[in-house]
Amino acid sequence: MAQDRQGNILLDECITDYLTESEQGMGKYYKCFTLAFRAMTELGFDSFYAITSVKLPVLPNKTVPFPNNYGGAFTKIGVLNSNGEIIPLYYNPKLTTYADLMPNRISSKTQDPTLLTNFDTAPNAFNNYWYDGYYCTFYGLPSGSPFVGGYKLDTLNSLIVLDENFYYDYLMVEYVACPNQDNDYYVPMVFKEAIIAYLRWKDNISMPSKTHVNESNISMRRRDYYNERRLGIARYKPFYPQVAYQMNMDNERLTVKT
Repeated sequence: MAQDRQGNILLDECITDYLTESEQGMGKYYKCFTLAFRAMTELGFDSFYAITSVKLPVLPNKTVPFPNNYGGAFTKIGVLNSNGEIIPLYYNPKLTTYADLMPNRISSKTQDPTLLTNFDTAPNAFNNYWYDGYYCTFYGLPSGSPFVGGYKLDTLNSLIVLDENFYYDYLMVEYVACPNQDNDYYVPMVFKEAIIAYLRWKDNISMPSKTHVNESNISMRRRDYYNERRLGIARYKPFYPQVAYQMNMDNERLTVKT
């Protein structure tokens, strides 16, 4: 068994096992590799792709380019505190992505001084309630969250757009990363049968119609794949009683009963 990393196997092992099981030659390897890579991608985004954490510099125009291996999903965007924790930024859908590729995006492209912005950006207070021409904080009403700035994603230009008041020179980003090309691909051992089942299904469904593969056979292989996928996810992320106990303790609250 080509197990080079703890709990992981090479994707090649799944392919060769399927070719041996189906009594096919290595001439089908390239097609099966393409199908296995698709299976790895699907299972990875749903289950086992690791979250990558990077520290990225902020450009002078208050933008940050996406990481090169960004896989399509950010999990955290923020800055660090004194405990090494990431304090998230607030997603602001009102921010414009206009001219975000230009160096003078903020100074001359996205600000209109004729329209006043009545919002207090003081770091130690959140003035959330508008009353008689100014903002103030009212007891019992929401007063904001400990965000340190706002951002918006420009997926067309692969940029994180920050607001003008963001004064840090870096940005902590956690995201789902795509696998690097031309490297060995590893998958958790518990998903081996799911990938082989995916090959059984897709290898047959892609055959020309002259092979007369009936619909019931294709449906059976599809059900087999999703069952193996379900078992793989259950084994990869098992239920731990101590985790459930900790969640129960964390969610306990002392409240006044009426």
